[in-house]
Amino acid sequence: MKWRKVATGSFTNIKYETKECCGEFLHIVTQSGALDKEDRVPGYEETLALTKSSNYFCILDNRKGKESLLSMADMSNFGDMLVSHGIKRFIYAVITKDPGYDKIIKLIKAISTTKELEFEAISTPDFATAEKFVVTQMCEYVKAE
Repeated sequence: MKWRKVATGSFTNIKYETKECCGEFLHIVTQSGALDKEDRVPGYEETLALTKSSNYFCILDNRKGKESLLSMADMSNFGDMLVSHGIKRFIYAVITKDPGYDKIIKLIKAISTTKELEFEAISTPDFATAEKFVVTQMCEYVKAE
């Protein structure tokens, strides 16, 4: 895949890089401190504005093991935010050593179902695995459309 760098930015405890290939956008978000809903909103708003398809591909890099503070209501609000921007599929990989993150993914999947938002995700301690998962999903959707 040949990537074109689209944007970079940073907010409190978070920075992102957006790349594009074949009309799809990959947002790589790096967490540098504890993140709550208020810290995440500007990043979502900015990356959603960059996304020109109905797919939202994201890698959250939390190899530093910083705290992630999210309630079920926060997850639901982010789902609403995605849907209101025309997103139909949310493909997500989290780079973390926290084995408990799989439970968060299950919650997000359950919430996504109520929003009619397709959701696929993994958590892994390895960036290459996260990237391979997201890029494989991206290639599938590029072929299908």
